[in-house]
Amino acid sequence: MKWIYPVAVVVMLSAFAGAGMQSAFALSPAAAADGAITIVSLHTNKDVYHLGEDMEIALVVHAPESVSSALINISGVKGRHGKDLLSFSQDTNLSAGENRVVFPYRIPTCGCAVCYGTHFVNASVVVHGGDVANAEHSIVLTSRGTRAYVNISSEETKRMIETENVTILDVRTEEEYNAAHIASATLIPASELRHRTDELNKSEKIVVYGHNDTNASDILVENGFERVYTVRGGINAWKARGHPVVRAPESPEEPGFGAGLAIAALLVIACGIKQKRKRR
Repeated sequence: MKWIYPVAVVVMLSAFAGAGMQSAFALSPAAAADGAITIVSLHTNKDVYHLGEDMEIALVVHAPESVSSALINISGVKGRHGKDLLSFSQDTNLSAGENRVVFPYRIPTCGCAVCYGTHFVNASVVVHGGDVANAEHSIVLTSRGTRAYVNISSEETKRMIETENVTILDVRTEEEYNAAHIASATLIPASELRHRTDELNKSEKIVVYGHNDTNASDILVENGFERVYTVRGGINAWKARGHPVVRAPESPEEPGFGAGLAIAALLVIACGIKQKRKRR
């Protein structure tokens, strides 16, 4: 019976470690290479536009060291004929650290040139040696008096979480949320959202993901939320990019496999002690 106790202790430690506090895990993490040029942020002065409005595009690029003659390209906002209406190229010198570059642009005044809906602003930074950094930013073009939510990529979602004060809203079921969710996400199932909008802060950006994310975003917009964003592809797109997700701890009322192992280990120890006392 001597072997029972060390084995049981190992089983218990492993079980409780697996059933402890929330743990984050990454799927196929893709870390940026050391010393690479990175785009810290790409954003516009607002995200919902009307015809004829002025747009300011701000790009923040981090350079590990001074770089001469980096080529910055800005494109996007496709017109009705499929061509980019927005197109800028600029050679610039980057200093070590963060560099901010601003590009002005005016949305066409006529609807004959551009369609309403989601549009994308794309940025690329090309430096000597062929290193390239890319980023995408989403905007929405609507008619005046109309509010809308913005569809964003998982990459843009990650940048927003890292650089801005946002509320991440998971509108799936509790079981799906517990299986895997974005860190710090608030759970309000889509079926309950209409009656629980007062739990959210209207002054913050609300980033929504889940199976019914578009319906949930419509509910938020209808209830006066002006900065609503929907993650294209939801949690699956987030995980596919290798971004970390969080698994909720198992409920005490429903012990999982790890807790079951711990209970079994305790029973083994108790039986060993009982048998030892009998032999005495």
